[in-house]
Amino acid sequence: MTAFHINVAARHAAPNPFSAEDYADLARFHASHPALQPTPLRSLRAFARALGIGALYVKDESSRYGLDAFKSLGVRYAVDRLRREGQIGGDATLVCASAGNHGRALARAARELALSARVYMSQSAADGPRRAIRSEGAQVIIVDGTYDHAVRVMARDAAAHGWTIVSDTSWPGYDEVPRLIMLGYTTLVDEIRADLDRAPDVVFAQGGVGGLVCGVAAGLEHCWAERRPRLVACEPVSAACLLASARAGRVASVDGPLTTIMAGLRCADPSPAAWPVIAAFADAFVAIDDETAIGGMRMLARPMGRDPAIEAGPSGACGFAALVAVMRDEQLRPVRDAIGLGATSRVVVINSEGATDRALYDRLLA
Repeated sequence: MTAFHINVAARHAAPNPFSAEDYADLARFHASHPALQPTPLRSLRAFARALGIGALYVKDESSRYGLDAFKSLGVRYAVDRLRREGQIGGDATLVCASAGNHGRALARAARELALSARVYMSQSAADGPRRAIRSEGAQVIIVDGTYDHAVRVMARDAAAHGWTIVSDTSWPGYDEVPRLIMLGYTTLVDEIRADLDRAPDVVFAQGGVGGLVCGVAAGLEHCWAERRPRLVACEPVSAACLLASARAGRVASVDGPLTTIMAGLRCADPSPAAWPVIAAFADAFVAIDDETAIGGMRMLARPMGRDPAIEAGPSGACGFAALVAVMRDEQLRPVRDAIGLGATSRVVVINSEGATDRALYDRLLA
């Protein structure tokens, strides 16, 4: 099962959400942290031929900064910026809500700074990500309900105790930190630019609350403003809050049990801070079911020809699986035509996570 929406307004002129000063500060952060090395951009030539496109690259975030997901890109920069501005002191407690990856990134950052961390998780969160967060020294608080319920409980507790929220989603009155996190995500595009001789034609990025799509959109505008690549936001069918918002023309929530195995994308509400950028820059929205995502995981793990094997969890494989669906599913032909995918297209997909839940990963690939 798939769904899509084509954003006819995406090619209209829109300002970059971040300033030259923002990008300069981000560059200074990376210059002062040389140990934070870029992740690889892997070429899948055999898959590109099989799909009928010119070139296919996977930005592989499965080992970002010693963890197994892209989230540290935003967390490390945001925490550093808040410390420099005096908003995080030596006795601070850092808190967030998470399905796993963001929480572990925050827990690692807190541990390295000898700070306390508390991570609020939905009761549906898997044991593997919970254990990974606890292994970093953070306290995990389980909340009845969805990820979005966990966000609300976390924000209430933080206000009551004076804790510092480091969230990748925003709400009324709270958008500074999510904005810093999304600025950190633009680094991913800067690294892609360093590895390619020219701009790709299309980039597929995972949805969730929208932080990654927003960061990628801004990064594409910053790096290739003269010929900005097309951007496709990818989500699970049962949690396609960005697609729902695109159809509604405003921030919109999705109802239902959110049962997808793509845990990192299991979100009912977009981040209000991210949505205006996504609405202005995303060319299409594609939602896929779990079976399609599992197929993408297996294809990446068992490559064709001499392509490298790539370890991708369900959320990580979503972008690649969406590309495969767009190229092979006739119901998605309008997307293929709208973004101009064809024999000469150069495509980048983002593997946003590795096997963050090892037991689930092994079971799905068995």
